Amino acid sequence: MTIAVDFDGVIHAYSRGWQDGSIYDPPMPGALDGLRQLMERDAVFVFTARHPEQVADWLFEHGEFNITWEPPGEVMCEFWNDRSRILVTNRKLPATAYLDDRAVRFTDWDQALTDLIPAQKD
Repeated sequence: MTIAVDFDGVIHAYSRGWQDGSIYDPPMPGALDGLRQLMERDAVFVFTARHPEQVADWLFEHGEFNITWEPPGEVMCEFWNDRSRILVTNRKLPATAYLDDRAVRFTDWDQALTDLIPAQKD
């Protein structure tokens, strides 16, 4: 299996939002150990809107992971299945599951619209 993990708000605490693009916070509690546990069973890649090299450097600095990153505009792979390294990319590759702090679970459009569009208060 392959697990995709969002960076900001899931691995990086991201307490002040985007700011100037810098990665300013420490890891979320349990994030680094969680990544290691996932890697024992599954391939893991981190997806981010940031420059992948910046995120790869931060992950190595904080967790000493074996990491590879995909330069923007270059397609390194169509899927990720290497359990020995974390891939950092800005593309959403195929995955069994996505771990993201801003996700809305899709079951059908009626439920999605209910979740996304707050009800009008009278």
